[in-house]
Amino acid sequence: MIFSPLPGTPLISQGFGQNPDLYAPYGMAGHNGIDFSVPEGTTVYAPHDGVATVKDEGTSGYGLSVTIEDSKRKSVLAHLSAAGVATGQTVYQGDPIAKSGASGNATGPHLHWTYRIMSGGAVQNKDNGYDGAVDVTEFTRLWLDQDLHHDAEYTDDAKAYLAMTFASNQYLDNPNRTA
Repeated sequence: MIFSPLPGTPLISQGFGQNPDLYAPYGMAGHNGIDFSVPEGTTVYAPHDGVATVKDEGTSGYGLSVTIEDSKRKSVLAHLSAAGVATGQTVYQGDPIAKSGASGNATGPHLHWTYRIMSGGAVQNKDNGYDGAVDVTEFTRLWLDQDLHHDAEYTDDAKAYLAMTFASNQYLDNPNRTA
């Protein structure tokens, strides 16, 4: 299990795969991550161990982002207002790494999280319609011993995500989870 990058019970404002028409111009089948509705300046925590890379795209793309990568996984945490780590720094699950914001191509303050599976230094399933990103919600543990998929709160627009189905190369199903 990995941790949600936010403590408590987060509010999801856009789920993985939602809004395909909005993301089609970028060559994606839909939203390639999870968006959390949080005020600007909210502390963001490392969802897993890895080495950090800080990138600033200014007013485009992800804006200010922190990527955390190890041999098995890669997380991009984006639209930040401040980074609390430096490129090349080793971070551990639960470390504070940034502050949420509205940088880049964002309509308001939120935290975007994209998760990819890695092997041999390469992103797996690059042709899955999401540039290798996968929906990892059932494997993400909230800080309250609950899971992100079933126990987070969802805005009305994001509730449709809960009824979506994904191919096996787009979604990590937790076999230990029962309805």
